[in-house]
Amino acid sequence: MIFHDAADTFTTLITAALLWAGALGAAAGFVLAVVFLALGPLVAPTAKTTARHLSRPSWASGPFRARILARTHTMRPSARPAWAHTQPLDYQEAA
Repeated sequence: MIFHDAADTFTTLITAALLWAGALGAAAGFVLAVVFLALGPLVAPTAKTTARHLSRPSWASGPFRARILARTHTMRPSARPAWAHTQPLDYQEAA
């Protein structure tokens, strides 16, 4: 009888320890989720700003320089890609 009570107490203690570990893990997960949700809006604008600055040359800041950059990156008729049609399309003839 004493061994049965000791084994029952040991099993109860182990079960209680596992339940406490699960509860503490769930609480820690909740706290981390709240922290990450709170930090997301603080980190996202800086990440967008960094990506915006990395995607353009360092000299392209301001409306004048942005206009120059846009003008140099537009496609010229002579600089067509290989997959573009070489013949102009005549829509009147097709109709």
